[in-house]
Amino acid sequence: MKKQIYFITGNKSKYEEAQLILNNASIVLVQKDLQLTEIQSIDQEQIVLDKAEQAFNQLKQPVLVDDTAIFFEQYLGFPGVYTKHVFNTLGIKGIQRLLRNSDRSAYFRTLVCYKDAQSCKLFSGVWKGVITRNISKLFNPDWQYNSIFIPEGYTKPLSEISIEERSTQSHRRKAFNELMRYFA
Repeated sequence: MKKQIYFITGNKSKYEEAQLILNNASIVLVQKDLQLTEIQSIDQEQIVLDKAEQAFNQLKQPVLVDDTAIFFEQYLGFPGVYTKHVFNTLGIKGIQRLLRNSDRSAYFRTLVCYKDAQSCKLFSGVWKGVITRNISKLFNPDWQYNSIFIPEGYTKPLSEISIEERSTQSHRRKAFNELMRYFA
């Protein structure tokens, strides 16, 4: 019997990727968009744990909360929890200027938190790559950095890689693989 878990996100692309990843798993995700308050912290783990607690308290059902951030190696943890804010403030061209004379190595880190009445578990996945100098013309507003992030082993940005292909090895895949092992 499959376990039903509420996946707390308003991001339809994130939900679609999670569905692809869990397609043959013993987990059924039900997307739920809740109004959660994001605590002010530079600790991504603390933020996702707090959101999971809030979501569980609202629904009283098992929940999953996913927090994904990008990190520029040159800037030691930045933008991290400020990923969305940095993009909304600087835009792609501003990010390109920020990295123009520096190491362009970067990575995405997804933290997935499962919370039910008995437990709270955190799962992590990282996907390394570089920020490209050339901006892809393909842009998804759900995943703003994908038009400038090239994962290791690829020559094109994430925005040009199908969701089916990316879901086989992405940062989210790695975090969800840990989740599936937990329920195995």
